[in-house]
Amino acid sequence: MNKKKIYLVQANYTYSGSAHLPYAVGMLQAFSMKDERVMSVFSFEQIIFERKEPEVIMNDITDPSVIGFSCYVWNYEYNKKIASMVKEKYPECKIIFGGHHVREGCEQLEKYSFIDVLIHGEGEEAFRDVLLSFAGKMYLSEVKNISYRENGKCFNTEKSPCLLCDYPSPYLEGVFDSLIADHPQYEFIALIETNRGCPYSCAYCDWGCLASKLRLFPMERIQKEIDWLCDNKIVGCGGTDSNFGIIERDEEITDMLVEARVKRGYPKKFQTSYAKNSNDRVFRIGKKFEDCGMSKGVTISYQTMSPVAAENVLRKNIPIETFSQLMNKYNECGIPTYTELILGLPGETVESLKTGIDELLRAGQHYSLYVHNCELLPCSTMADADYMKKYDISATKLPLNEPHREPSMNDSVTEYSRLVTKTYSMSNADWIEMNIFAYLVQSFHHLGLLRFVALYLYHSQSVSYDSFYSGLIAFLRENPYSVAGKALALVEDKLNGVIKDNVSITVADTRFGTVEWPLEELVFLMTVYERDKFYEEITPLIYEFVEDKALADELIDYQRFLIKYPEITCEEKVFNHDFSTYFESALNGTPISLEKNKIKLTLEKTGFPLSWQDYARFVVWYGRKSGSNFYKFRKEDMS
Repeated sequence: MNKKKIYLVQANYTYSGSAHLPYAVGMLQAFSMKDERVMSVFSFEQIIFERKEPEVIMNDITDPSVIGFSCYVWNYEYNKKIASMVKEKYPECKIIFGGHHVREGCEQLEKYSFIDVLIHGEGEEAFRDVLLSFAGKMYLSEVKNISYRENGKCFNTEKSPCLLCDYPSPYLEGVFDSLIADHPQYEFIALIETNRGCPYSCAYCDWGCLASKLRLFPMERIQKEIDWLCDNKIVGCGGTDSNFGIIERDEEITDMLVEARVKRGYPKKFQTSYAKNSNDRVFRIGKKFEDCGMSKGVTISYQTMSPVAAENVLRKNIPIETFSQLMNKYNECGIPTYTELILGLPGETVESLKTGIDELLRAGQHYSLYVHNCELLPCSTMADADYMKKYDISATKLPLNEPHREPSMNDSVTEYSRLVTKTYSMSNADWIEMNIFAYLVQSFHHLGLLRFVALYLYHSQSVSYDSFYSGLIAFLRENPYSVAGKALALVEDKLNGVIKDNVSITVADTRFGTVEWPLEELVFLMTVYERDKFYEEITPLIYEFVEDKALADELIDYQRFLIKYPEITCEEKVFNHDFSTYFESALNGTPISLEKNKIKLTLEKTGFPLSWQDYARFVVWYGRKSGSNFYKFRKEDMS
């Protein structure tokens, strides 16, 4: 007997030769493969993970019985296109949609006639049971956590929490073996899942809405998966845990990953979502990853500094005093950290965002800040109609906000983001102004173009970070044809275009490669591209704050000298003030007075020169979280 074919689709964009292994559908396949009742009827074809043109995908699909689609913001429209084409060509084929883009209820079934079943929440058990129903082993009405169509009507089944966690591993069950072997052109990125569930219920997130208790995968399985990563030379590994470091054994898992990296060379990098309330355990974990070169930065997130917005979205933050102590601790040990904020949460205002960012800077977060626009995710509490009405939330639909995506001329299906651009506390004009401030602080402070200047003004001239960067924006608007003025104009044009014309919020620039850049990184690249002219043009603004023009000039020279550039044009420089000790102390939370002491700094070349494309990729994109956009140097006392 010929078995019926199952195709699983988790299509994603590739990133300059890198591709993600389709972990979500891999988990579905691994679980179902363990059931003889399923495998006696069905066979799994190779997972579709590349975002090829729909017509090409259709040539790869032959006589399907079932196709399951994993849906999220980056592939939902693509999935709908493929599913409609499959249904037209193979009307008897059963189409299943699952993933974070599938809302509870029958709405998507009623809207799209080509979908037969929706799986809500975690999918392993429901997917297996749906297959059993298609095989005649049970009724669809008996399958929990789904919606389905039958005889022209749509039905919802019983909602039930998922309690299992010892699901079979797609890595250990060989799900990806042929996929990797057949695609040697890709450097694959893998995900590792040590636990499942989230103890928080943040309104903007579709994770906590699963209402799933924290469940732990067996340590033996985790060790075997780490061995698999080494065996398959997986360079990049991401952790799927919602709060890595929240439980004691996470430090033991860290030791397992570090040991694999030291003894076998893989994985080379590990990135995860760290526990929301960062603690000593997270610090120890971050230090271990940093010491062996695996770290991509430790997250110390707030999402919002506004108490009103935090309350509205059910978010609890650590006290700013604790945050400051943590920053000093990480900075002293040279462990990169990054902090994330979400722009557009209900209750946030222009003033609260500015003062919140100022507060983070005063607390010591000078290395890496990410300010993300709030995306309205369909399965989040925030997307609920009553919640949106309560807080007067409006979202703007625009092409997918996916930074560093490499757009293809052959990609005929557009994906969309829905960004929150209006709330009861924020008008569209406010949203634009908030973004401008956030982008410029990220570009000029955290990516480094004016970081030392701002630090000096704060510690020696009592100029707040808010005042300096607000002053920078005003100065650039008065000088629209300057290097940075043109960059600001691009940002303003883009943001106005989002509101008025629903344009994309990312920008490609062929000088820096073929990917779409987030605006803060593009502003940095456009400005550093004309570095010398920028610092010449910005000098009058610095003079407004520093009366001693000779000192101001030397401060600007120090800033320009240390910012990385594709080619070192000056390897050493003598300064009349000991800026290096001054800024090191300031960054470590122990500010001192600037001493007039002649010193010579000699730069460490470390692999330069680079092309502008490589500089953009390795320094700005890859290096952003690790703060690698400043030269290291040797200091010599010349006094």
